[in-house]
Amino acid sequence: MAEWISIYRTYNAIFKLTELALLPHELSLPQLHLLGVLRDGGGILTTGEIGREMVKASQTITGLVDRLEVQGFVERQFDRRDRRKTWVRITQSGVRKLEEAMPVAARIAEELSTVLTDKELADLQAKIQKLLDAAMERLNTALARP
Repeated sequence: MAEWISIYRTYNAIFKLTELALLPHELSLPQLHLLGVLRDGGGILTTGEIGREMVKASQTITGLVDRLEVQGFVERQFDRRDRRKTWVRITQSGVRKLEEAMPVAARIAEELSTVLTDKELADLQAKIQKLLDAAMERLNTALARP
């Protein structure tokens, strides 16, 4: 259990440090993540696709999209064939905001990474990916149960 608490504390410290750096850009780290997911997904995804990629509940995605929509960084498009499906599209303003703020978050990650060697970083990435794959497999199984 100590390892998991350590991972959790590390995540929270990095999250808060990055959030502080993003304050002048009026964007939260989850909002930045969502904009990046949209960009990487071709500019438009359903809320369900965003939720799966971000590993977040639909209510959380709805709140993030609400706030980004008010700022003009995304637009909702409702699916006429399936009224349960909502598409979210990144706007040009959202692309500009992502390009402005992403280097801030990347700089924090780069600065923190200097405490590790290249080999340690590669090992960490491989271990994190292994844990993520195992967790996602179990999560998908749990969510698939009736």
